[in-house]
Amino acid sequence: LAELLLTQLLGIDPSAVRDEYSEALNRLVAAVTAGRELEAPAGPREPPQDLMAALEASIRASRRDGGAP
Repeated sequence: LAELLLTQLLGIDPSAVRDEYSEALNRLVAAVTAGRELEAPAGPREPPQDLMAALEASIRASRRDGGAP
């Protein structure tokens, strides 16, 4: 049913979509069962976003652009 919705409503080809979370989880399980450790991903990680600040900014922008009070 999900594939049908993706194809008909959104025009997305389900075969082109990858489940990166499941792939990473499978690599982790395979490494742990083999007694190996996984290497950390290369590159800097973005700092976590301050969700409250993002929400406040979104509300201010909505009010400024004539959105609901």
